[in-house]
Amino acid sequence: MTTDSDMTVGGPARPGQVVVGRYELRSLLGRGGMGAVWLAWDKALERLVAMKEIPLWPYGERAEVQRERALREARSLAQIGHPSIVVVHDVFEADGRPWIVMAHVEGVSLEDKIKEGVLAESEAAAVARDVLGGLTAAHAAGVVHRDVKPANILISRAGRVVLVDFGIAQMSGTSGLTARSRLLGTPEFMAPERIKGEAANAASDLWSLGVTLFWAVEGRSPFRRGNEHATMLAVISDDPAPTRPGPISRLVIGLLEKDPARRMGAQEADARLRAILDGPAPRTAAAPEPSRKPPVSAPGQAAGREREAAGAREPESPSKPPAPAPAERRPAGMRAPEPSRKPPARPHGAGSPAGAPPGPPPGASQGAPTMETLRRASPAVGARLLLAQPRQVAASLLDALDPATAGALLDAMSGEPSAAATVLALMGTARAGRALDHMAAAKAAAVLRAMPTGRGTLVMAGVADRSAAEILTALGSTTTAVRLVESMTTRRAWRVLDNVPPAVIAALLRASTDGRADRLLSGLSPAVRRQITE
Repeated sequence: MTTDSDMTVGGPARPGQVVVGRYELRSLLGRGGMGAVWLAWDKALERLVAMKEIPLWPYGERAEVQRERALREARSLAQIGHPSIVVVHDVFEADGRPWIVMAHVEGVSLEDKIKEGVLAESEAAAVARDVLGGLTAAHAAGVVHRDVKPANILISRAGRVVLVDFGIAQMSGTSGLTARSRLLGTPEFMAPERIKGEAANAASDLWSLGVTLFWAVEGRSPFRRGNEHATMLAVISDDPAPTRPGPISRLVIGLLEKDPARRMGAQEADARLRAILDGPAPRTAAAPEPSRKPPVSAPGQAAGREREAAGAREPESPSKPPAPAPAERRPAGMRAPEPSRKPPARPHGAGSPAGAPPGPPPGASQGAPTMETLRRASPAVGARLLLAQPRQVAASLLDALDPATAGALLDAMSGEPSAAATVLALMGTARAGRALDHMAAAKAAAVLRAMPTGRGTLVMAGVADRSAAEILTALGSTTTAVRLVESMTTRRAWRVLDNVPPAVIAALLRASTDGRADRLLSGLSPAVRRQITE
């Protein structure tokens, strides 16, 4: 029997084959309509890479058109610098077909992960937000992916989320390279406008992300039917039916609006994903929980004890006249009460009574501390208060503090790096970066090592260059440091690495897999280059 691979120009590749004398094919990672992806060993740089073998079919489109599409895929990826977009190392033609050499992402696809069980809402939101960030960067570069689906989303062992397979991507300003009768992509993930023959755009990718997110939390595709024709009809006419109510279902429904003009945009989708990850906002002292606040007049309750501790007197009865001013009628040796300076009541966890030394308030685990409590307390005490709260509450409190105070508290929390990393990851990206900027380098490094790499690269983007250099120095030649450098633009990497010890730079460049080592080295100051190469 003749297979499709037998009909491609040049014949199928096989394990053990060495392409252009450099890349040894190890194993087949996956195969689809747009080619096969191989795990290969780069003999020149001694590293694993992913190689996409592009078939040139002897029927349908001309081979020249198919070659041009492969080159366009490589050019599309080369224009996008984002941690969630796969890095392209090289593109060439060999054995009668084009090849694209990419960074190897060691991990699993989102499709395989979903097969093991549906994702929790927060986990799905984290993956979707990373993919959305990559898509936003691609759209800004004029690239529409056109095939966003779980099989094309990889999750590395370090937690980095990467969008791959731009084989049918459309670049603005280029002509369509597909035959008029050929509809490329996976029907159940295609936007209705594409099935109707309209041009793909950024909104089309957001639709596909919505289908992907639905599948991640529901464990099923919303539009898959018995055959391709029925699936496309469902995309055009059927509405999704989520079974898990909540904010993520409302987000999915917004992304799966059939009219692209009314479909939820990237900015709103990102805000909603951020809200899901942040969780409910903490209550503050201005809005205490009614059920936890004791009645002011109830004898023996906490509010009465707090007033007594501050020196205030309870009136004996409502009819009793107010006490005279302290200066006129104060008995000798008795401290004057200060009713005008003290609020009538305070919720649990709102801080210590006026004049008392700062420390964890009674019931801190039942309510969030106030901003004033955290500012007045020592970093060690403040860190204990924050660690006693739910992680989302602690992150929201740090978000509201100035960066220097937030950094000092995170420093004190770094003794529990996993907890500190979770809190830092739940903060707003810009605020987290500024807080990290005020941490001691060694403690910031410990927290980043405990954080998923994808989130760490986003937080690091908000750190000043000098602080970033100190953190990289503290990290040394670790995988975390390598990924942080790879996530930087070339210009920023030059600025940061110029302040890193040459021995650390050399180790980081040797371990990098994004193909920029020589370029990064060439942009460093002559003095640093000389120390590295000597």
